[in-house]
Amino acid sequence: MGLLNTFINRYAARRRASSTSQTTTHHVNGKQVFRNIPEACLPVFPVISFKSLFGIFSKKPATVLDHGYPDIPVTAARYAITHALRLLDIKPGDEILLPAYHCTVMVAPIVKMGATPVFFKIAKNLDSDINDIAQKITPQTKAIIAVNYCGFVQNIADVRALCDMHNVALIEDCAHSFFGQKDGVTVGGYGDYVLVSTRKFFPVPEGGSLMIRPPFTHTTRQKKRTLTASLRANLSLIEKSLKHGRLWLLAPLIELVNFLIQGTKRLLGKVPSPVENTSVPSSLVPDMKNIQEGENAYIHEIADKQAVYIHQLIPKLLNSVQVTKRRRQNFLWLYNNFQEIKGCRVLVYELPDGIVPFMFPVYIENLQKYFPAFEDAALPLQRFAQFLWDDTAEEACPVTADYSKNVILFPCHQELSQADLEWLAQTVRTILERAE
Repeated sequence: MGLLNTFINRYAARRRASSTSQTTTHHVNGKQVFRNIPEACLPVFPVISFKSLFGIFSKKPATVLDHGYPDIPVTAARYAITHALRLLDIKPGDEILLPAYHCTVMVAPIVKMGATPVFFKIAKNLDSDINDIAQKITPQTKAIIAVNYCGFVQNIADVRALCDMHNVALIEDCAHSFFGQKDGVTVGGYGDYVLVSTRKFFPVPEGGSLMIRPPFTHTTRQKKRTLTASLRANLSLIEKSLKHGRLWLLAPLIELVNFLIQGTKRLLGKVPSPVENTSVPSSLVPDMKNIQEGENAYIHEIADKQAVYIHQLIPKLLNSVQVTKRRRQNFLWLYNNFQEIKGCRVLVYELPDGIVPFMFPVYIENLQKYFPAFEDAALPLQRFAQFLWDDTAEEACPVTADYSKNVILFPCHQELSQADLEWLAQTVRTILERAE
């Protein structure tokens, strides 16, 4: 088994080395500076493996889908916001309240619709600041977006009460929350419109939906993806797993398929297409200068496309009980071990029963000093709200100004092994200690 594991790890490393990505960590003379970084050694989001399959007959834990609301399938939760705003008939001059602690793709649909984003404060525990929201509601306020961060159900019930008081729609952002309950209410149980992201919890290349709470309805019909797009998505799903040492029995088949595809292109004299530019053309989206590329890209036209079918199939095949159990176990292991790492402060101090985390948030003072080393070490990570829409959000909330610069998210998903977790914690510890 030792030789086999060595072969699998080397094969996976070779596939990861075949692709690079870019990052923006700082500005020089007012311009973003990009640099190449290695692909993360561990998957940031879950990948598919043989051991995670076949949970068809297992008991399913509570999920956001249990409400049975009508839904609009989308490729990502950001486009669910677009559909929610359309159904609310948002017009120029309308105001949408949302947390100052946000991802830019949450704001992009609002601006595209001609509405005005109004940012409210969050507390240090990531709850919405109810008093600040109440002060910012005006006759122009049409909806409030409230977020369940990192899989933890925040004080959405309090936001719901405020919405009812002022006859304002509630958009409950469950992009970070798929499983779980709080106070007997399953996640997604408060919103008039509920944003869902499948790929944050399951090994799918894309997928999400807008769930619509009755009596609200919709007649939206999304554009189905082509067979080619579906096959390409399925292939990329397997290739991503191979990059991290999973599904290795399929490696010969995938290598053969890629060989045949490249050979056919050469015979036909076709040059491989350049990497698709995911940035937003300024002609399409005026005054949206703060849109990012890649993971933080928003392309308005994609809102009308539904995800490939596999995003519905995989959650049915996986053992959801094992998914939730492993996520909680991994989170608790990271919680116990990161408390012992000098310079780290765990952002969430408890894991209540019924909560299934998305990622593990950590506060590292002066994170900018260590962040390039984290990337160069190929650590799996995310920086939620690293880039804010504009200075308004930072000025509106001191907590956001702080967390945007100093909070980092590490994965705790079901496909991480004990050895993966130990490597992650030890690498972070080594980088922080070396910089002292």
